[in-house]
Amino acid sequence: MAEAYSVETESTANSELDDLTRKLKAWVVDDMPKVVKWRKEGREAFGFYAGGDKQWSDDDINALRAKRRPVMTFNRTAPLVNAVVGSEINNRREVQYIPREEGDALADEILTAAGEWFRDQTSAEDEESDAFEDTVITGMGWTDTRLDFESEPDGAPVVERMDNLKMGWDCNATKPNLKDAQRLWYVCDKPYSEVQEMFPKVAKELLCATWAKTLTNDPDKPHDQDKADRYEGDQEEFTGDYGRKMCTLVEIRWFEKVPYYRGPALDQFGMPTAEPKEYSEKQIQLLRKTYPNFPAVRQYKKIVKRAFIGKQVLAEPDQPLVPPGMFGWECITGYRDKIDGLFYGIVRAVQDPQRWSNKFFSQVMYLLNSQSKGGLLAEKNAFDDPRQAEDSWAKSDAITWLKDGSLAGQNPRVKEKPTAQFPTGFFALFNESKEAISQVTGLSPEFLGTREVDQAGVLEYQRKQSSLNLLASLFNALRRYRKRQGKTMLFLIQNHLSDGRLIRIVGDGKARYVPLVKKAEAQYDIIVDDAPTSPNEKERTWGVLLQLMPFVKQFMSPETTLEVLEYSPLPASLVQKWKDKAEQAKQEAAQNPPPPSPEEIKAQSIQAKGQLDIQAKQMDMAADEKSAEMDAAGKMLDLFVKGKEAEIDLALGTQKAQLDAGRLAVAERQNEIRAQNANTRRGSSAD
Repeated sequence: MAEAYSVETESTANSELDDLTRKLKAWVVDDMPKVVKWRKEGREAFGFYAGGDKQWSDDDINALRAKRRPVMTFNRTAPLVNAVVGSEINNRREVQYIPREEGDALADEILTAAGEWFRDQTSAEDEESDAFEDTVITGMGWTDTRLDFESEPDGAPVVERMDNLKMGWDCNATKPNLKDAQRLWYVCDKPYSEVQEMFPKVAKELLCATWAKTLTNDPDKPHDQDKADRYEGDQEEFTGDYGRKMCTLVEIRWFEKVPYYRGPALDQFGMPTAEPKEYSEKQIQLLRKTYPNFPAVRQYKKIVKRAFIGKQVLAEPDQPLVPPGMFGWECITGYRDKIDGLFYGIVRAVQDPQRWSNKFFSQVMYLLNSQSKGGLLAEKNAFDDPRQAEDSWAKSDAITWLKDGSLAGQNPRVKEKPTAQFPTGFFALFNESKEAISQVTGLSPEFLGTREVDQAGVLEYQRKQSSLNLLASLFNALRRYRKRQGKTMLFLIQNHLSDGRLIRIVGDGKARYVPLVKKAEAQYDIIVDDAPTSPNEKERTWGVLLQLMPFVKQFMSPETTLEVLEYSPLPASLVQKWKDKAEQAKQEAAQNPPPPSPEEIKAQSIQAKGQLDIQAKQMDMAADEKSAEMDAAGKMLDLFVKGKEAEIDLALGTQKAQLDAGRLAVAERQNEIRAQNANTRRGSSAD
């Protein structure tokens, strides 16, 4: 039973793999006609940018060479492209991450610095400039943002330009930057040894996607390339040295809707809380066994899956490290042909004027080479010495001797050959062909820097800006790309790079290293802003500062002056040297203060004397106040003593009066006693 179950399971897995192979191949087959048509135009556009014979068709070159006519090419396409790309390089943008929370909308310093570190590690600016150049030339440029775990176990950030002639996309996508694409794919040729390392368990004859090569060559009539190879007797691909030949591999990424349940999270006691949580279907089934009425809502989310295709899908699809709703591959698109649904760059408009100009140049050279140069028509006996005539005729300071009578009016035997005459209006058309290249693109000579004319700087700047307005859609696509790529970069930083590694933060005139750690889950707004250190932005900022300088110079200090130099068009190395020297001088001044000058000593002595006088006056005033206080206290003491004396006298008088009253009472009592005694004696005597 176990063996039967294993065989059945393997059969089911193979059936699912075959179904997936048919589905993915069908997608590529549907997309390939449009992709191949765009690639043909893209190669032609790259050829016009490169110049040389690539700006001519093979039929024109063969026709000219058959007639021994020169193939002249003056490449005016490359300067146009280079001017646009140079404008992007001089106006680069930076990405900031602002947390979406209550309070001030300030950029997250650590995450923004981590993004700059991510880009610095990968030279992302150069890679993106190359991709933007592809967009300007062909209409589409691609980059890949990922982590490389082969070069670094913890993941090394990578942002690199991808070959746009190998990319494929959803044929139904129409939005800028292919925002609505449901799939993307990439066809490349790799050595068999490398592909075998990627898929060691797959048979060698299944590795090469020959069907993709067939579609590239003939997208409308696909056939079995394997059979074609066998008919030609080329069995080496299947039986020979695999390391010597290249293997075609298709990598495809697509969106799939995955169901999930959203319900309340459970606390440590198993009780529902107010915080939401995502559950799989198995988790919900287990929870509802314990909580039959557990509240959960079934929803769907899009996830990205990736597969590699040879003759079939070579392994189970996996999920690349990308944020939800993103592929990791980002496209910068140019102008869109709404009829064919293809994107194109500025070279498409230049091609016809460039061809016209090249053919006029070749025609000029042909006319100059084939027409006469002002020679002579002469009879053999017209000259006294024919060889001397051949040597001296072209020399303006030499005499050519003729026979007598050769110059007689009645019998002219020598006359000049007629000079070459170009067709009427030829040079007007020739100049029109050269000027048409700038006219069809709208890029003025001021934008290219090729106009030699004295005009006001403001006027020249406005004409440059008008050319940039014509290129606004290209730069808008680049801005949109930076937002999407910044989202992918933020996902990788938060989820896979926040392992405590140190990153460098530059700001406030100093740099410091901080650990990159994962923060609590938070939503961030991705802001694309002008980089303040880009050359053009520096020039504009410096011009504004120069205008404001007369009004703010009174508030300037050495520290603020150094901050202003950051926005000057001076070399960054020079500004940094000045800042280092200023910091060094500040530290030395703090450690070893200079001796005061005589003026400072005099001012300090005057100030000290004034302070001493003030202190003396304050002491006198304090002494007077103390003396007054003491006098008042003495007077209060005298009054107190006198009061006490009066109280004592009163008390003594009272006591004396009481004593006197007591003595009087005693005397009266004694008298009464004496009287009683006397009466008693009298009574006794009478008896």
